[in-house]
Amino acid sequence: MRTVHCALVMLAGAVASVWAVPAQADCAGWNPVAALAPQETRSITARDSIELVNFGRPDAEPLDGPTPLGLSPDCRYVAAILQRADLATNSYCQALVVVDLTGRTGPRLLDSGGEYLMVRGVLRGMYMSIGFPRLNPARWSPDGRSIAYLKRLDGRTQVWRAMLDGAPARVITHAEDDINQWAWSSDGQSLVYAVDRARAAAEAAIDREGKGGWHYDDRTAPQIALRPQIPGPLPQSEIAIDPDTGATKPASPADHDLLARDGSDPLTERRRSALGLTAWAERASAAAFAPWTLKTTDAHGHAVACASSACTGKLKGLWWSHDGKSVSFLRLEGWNDRYTALYRWTPGQGQPARVVQTDDVIDGCLLSGAALVCVRQGALQPPRLVAIGTEDGRQYVLLDPNPSVRYLRMGRVQRLEWTTDKGLPVYGDLVLPLDYAGGRLAVIVTQYWSRGFLRGGTGNDYPIQLFAARGFAVLSISRPPSAASIDPSVKVPDDIDRAEIRNWAERRNINSAINRGLDLLIARGIADPARLAITGLSDGGSAVRFALINTPRFAAAAMSTCCVDEASDAVVGPAWEKQTREMGYPPAFPVDRDFWRPYSFALNADRLSTPLLMQLADYELLTGVHAYAALRSQGQPTDLYFYPNEYHNKWQPVHRAAVFERDLDWFSFWLQRREDPSPVKAAMFARWRAWRDARPAGGAVTSGERPPS
Repeated sequence: MRTVHCALVMLAGAVASVWAVPAQADCAGWNPVAALAPQETRSITARDSIELVNFGRPDAEPLDGPTPLGLSPDCRYVAAILQRADLATNSYCQALVVVDLTGRTGPRLLDSGGEYLMVRGVLRGMYMSIGFPRLNPARWSPDGRSIAYLKRLDGRTQVWRAMLDGAPARVITHAEDDINQWAWSSDGQSLVYAVDRARAAAEAAIDREGKGGWHYDDRTAPQIALRPQIPGPLPQSEIAIDPDTGATKPASPADHDLLARDGSDPLTERRRSALGLTAWAERASAAAFAPWTLKTTDAHGHAVACASSACTGKLKGLWWSHDGKSVSFLRLEGWNDRYTALYRWTPGQGQPARVVQTDDVIDGCLLSGAALVCVRQGALQPPRLVAIGTEDGRQYVLLDPNPSVRYLRMGRVQRLEWTTDKGLPVYGDLVLPLDYAGGRLAVIVTQYWSRGFLRGGTGNDYPIQLFAARGFAVLSISRPPSAASIDPSVKVPDDIDRAEIRNWAERRNINSAINRGLDLLIARGIADPARLAITGLSDGGSAVRFALINTPRFAAAAMSTCCVDEASDAVVGPAWEKQTREMGYPPAFPVDRDFWRPYSFALNADRLSTPLLMQLADYELLTGVHAYAALRSQGQPTDLYFYPNEYHNKWQPVHRAAVFERDLDWFSFWLQRREDPSPVKAAMFARWRAWRDARPAGGAVTSGERPPS
């Protein structure tokens, strides 16, 4: 690994000023380096939530992984791609911004424009996407004169380059398919990239096969399309290109190694200090939930493990100080890892010193001088670029891409702690209306992580702050440790799935976390036990299903994905069937009713009564219609909407706005008896009223689990 020791002196008073990035309705007019004029304080809107700016990718909760930031070789500048949704055009805005860490000059906009970058990969042996945004890091050339990054135009993702001197940005690669991985060569003379070969040929082969009939095999995923998917992974071409001349040649073995890294900086990689020492992290053992342990070498090159408990657990990054004497590292710690902590440790000289501990998320850090340059966000603070002193923890805001948030009225947030019925730790963020003065409120549960700015739960389908503005309390729950973590039969990672599925252990674990959190709010006089609601996407949607079947307390529910059940093998396809057999699910036929009864809407449709709103992607509609048909056949109040050209994670801003609005209408109707008088919604509310009027008086709102009959 090429080690750069940045001697740049940071955290001087010059960088204490906040460089603001305004949110504008039109991407063409979006100037990320313009100052924001003072505004009147106002209530938050759906547009505010949807068009928040993020670093490296839009509309995503914080994730560990490669940094979106790029640090110049002289450590003076940080570059980042800013991205946000644009409701007016149902598209996304992208801007390349450079920040001067010395504070001598303000941030500069070097390039803008580009389409949404979506993750595409191989799942169950075929190419597919779940709609999640692809990380777009900014990477400096080794000479510090230019920055490379991805831009998608006209449906093709290529590598572009912008010059620090302000010369117009231009496309570097002209690949026939989207760029998969890319990197600068170590000498800076070329840029290397990987691209799939023969994708067009694979599509053509499927077309030819169709003339004689497609074989129903592992390439078939009916919920995606009634056409075989391209098997993967395809072979890749690895190419080195001269960014000045455009001349290309095959990538070298060294280039291949760079592509394999693709910007990652694994904890296991050894980091060399200015004094020749190294630091890295290792798993304590091969066990399924083994923690990371920090290790260094001594003056004789011998490995030495840090003996402090602070040096073990969920470590997030390691950096040597400029003088090579001390190591800084980030760690998740506390109740269910609620805190992010920064430590500084001098090997051989006692215990690590904790410099920072916060409920905020600190991510994507790079070391420059005596500071980490990171993306930081909190429950009421969207992502900002900050510098954090490694010795004293002092923070300086370098770039605030969401300055208008300071003028928004948002709900009050309190972080709560409790345990599951098995004693596993859980935390959640309670969001109350700004004007809350006491009394019991309708409560909406969102899932399944609660980290960083509270937008809409995992998948961003349930607008937390808009719920609070409407008068709801919201309990945003971060899931507890896996039930498998306390199962003595689990020895290695491959054991986890089977342990979680056995007797629905993980579903019961999550359900306990949800219900005990609600019990806490009821005991505190905050929650109205007759007006509890639950929401979720993906694993959160699974939790909704299990809760409605096994816990008779919810007055309304909404889910964004549905459903893994006894019918899934038929609609997801043979590859799914093979995967689920390995995980521990029973075969499709004959239906194992005893296994599926705690988890299947269809097998419990005759006894369920909670009003349920499904807002699904067309990509996943077929996995939900079995459950929907069963519930409606029994007269259950279940409504289903599905959105075109959508995936597991919805990506289109106009659909996000529609989902938000219908969520608000749904829960306002069932929990507050409120209706929007808009004529375009008259038929929808008439349908809901008919269902409500047909329901028996009262409702089951008792606490605790019940086994399905």
